Amino acid sequence: MSNILEELHDFSLYDRVKTDFEQIFAATLNLPDHTVYERHFIWGAMRRTHSLSLAMRQSIEAKNGQMTATLIRLNLDTLARFYALYWADETPELTSETLSKEVFDGRSIKDLKLRGAKEKATDRWLIEQITGLANWIPEVYKNASGAIHFSEFHIHQVISSQSHTEETMPDSEFQIAQVSMSPVDQNPNLTDYRNAKTAFLHISMMLAGAMKHRVEQLAI
Repeated sequence: MSNILEELHDFSLYDRVKTDFEQIFAATLNLPDHTVYERHFIWGAMRRTHSLSLAMRQSIEAKNGQMTATLIRLNLDTLARFYALYWADETPELTSETLSKEVFDGRSIKDLKLRGAKEKATDRWLIEQITGLANWIPEVYKNASGAIHFSEFHIHQVISSQSHTEETMPDSEFQIAQVSMSPVDQNPNLTDYRNAKTAFLHISMMLAGAMKHRVEQLAI
């Protein structure tokens, strides 16, 4: 148990990814002018990941299980939408730069059809396209999506992760359960937190790798 606690408070790998992002950001400053919108696209994805990473640290330290799941889902969303840059280059009459400009001007990626697909790039479609990056992505996506909209996920959180005490009434078969309605987990499953922390980290690492590759391509 102590080893898991130590892992939960060790964010050195998160810091390493942050350093990678800082180096990538520096490289974007030297990109040619005709890639200005894609540069902005990369910046937006990078800053969002920075913000989510900070919130992830805070949520783990606060033992806020609902928020950790939400942040994983949002980070996965950034990764999937970032890959739309690659798919735009595989789409007739569209390029990564024109897609970036359309997003800059307010168009939603979910309204586009990419890679010759007949359906639009909905969340489900986007996740299907990046499943090849890691075989655990569909399961993580499904589990984390329950935290976005009110669902059984939130009900189960009250029952499974809160602190319960039960009292038996004298001369009665009934029990009174005292449930803590705390916004954070009173009886956290530390293994679940470790898995959440690892999933978020791996998503961030994949995103950093994709960004680095895009910047290298644009610099040629």
